[in-house]
Amino acid sequence: MSNQKQGVIGHPNGTRETQGSEAPDGLPAAGAVEQQPLPAASVAVQEVSPSGTADAPVKAANDVFDPSQTDFDTVADAYDDSLPHHVMDHYLDKRAEFIRRHVAPGRVVDVGCGTGVLAARLSDEGYDVTGVDPFRGMLKYLKKRRPGIDAVHAFGQNLPFADDTFDLAYCVAVMHHVADPAAVRETVLEMTRVTKPGGHILIWDHNPRNPYWPILMKRVPQDTGAERLIPEKEFLEALHAGGARPIVVQPHSLIPDFAPRRLMPLAITTESIVERVPLLNRLCAHNVILAVKTIQR
Repeated sequence: MSNQKQGVIGHPNGTRETQGSEAPDGLPAAGAVEQQPLPAASVAVQEVSPSGTADAPVKAANDVFDPSQTDFDTVADAYDDSLPHHVMDHYLDKRAEFIRRHVAPGRVVDVGCGTGVLAARLSDEGYDVTGVDPFRGMLKYLKKRRPGIDAVHAFGQNLPFADDTFDLAYCVAVMHHVADPAAVRETVLEMTRVTKPGGHILIWDHNPRNPYWPILMKRVPQDTGAERLIPEKEFLEALHAGGARPIVVQPHSLIPDFAPRRLMPLAITTESIVERVPLLNRLCAHNVILAVKTIQR
């Protein structure tokens, strides 16, 4: 796929990896690289049902996929080489550090894992990660990157796991692609359901108050116009309905795609200041919500 425009491959995964570097997506980015599709990998992607049995398979992608949304199977081959390395590495580091600071290693499910760069980083740091994505093309790259990580083909609204399974359920830059209010709520409820009592749910998504998102999303090819920037209140209501109590609700991140590598130290310092200043931090690129599950089903 060729991306000639300044922008971001806005996949649910929110991450990327190139030339030995790992980095996340989910923010304005630039510099897409055209490349030839790679041959299909011979990888095992699990097809399982909510009960874990073969007689009730999860819905196939063509059963529930909204054709107005981005088909990430069509961008999977170019996805990991489409963003500036230095900016993406910074965002991957921030996300991994946030998780390390709040959640001890344990069983983790990455909902909308995409090509699995953040999942791979957490796996390397001792977390037992399962990746879930509705696009087999993205899961192919997860399995190539880390064959030991379980890759499950499923939608976030119908997670094929038993109640109280994971210590952490997280999604990064997923929900604005889920978009539909009922589907967003169901995805949050499912993430909460599969989390153990006392475990954590992390939602990291685009901040609707950031003025750059609407401009960027009108011109990038991977955003079809069906996306929706979701206010944190909507996430908080769904978490409460699922039996989770928020413990961190904060605006996060600011560095744009066009930040030059040589100015990254200054950009990082500025980002840190903005994140800590009330009112000003409302313009950050992302909203980050971390909740603890307080009830047992």
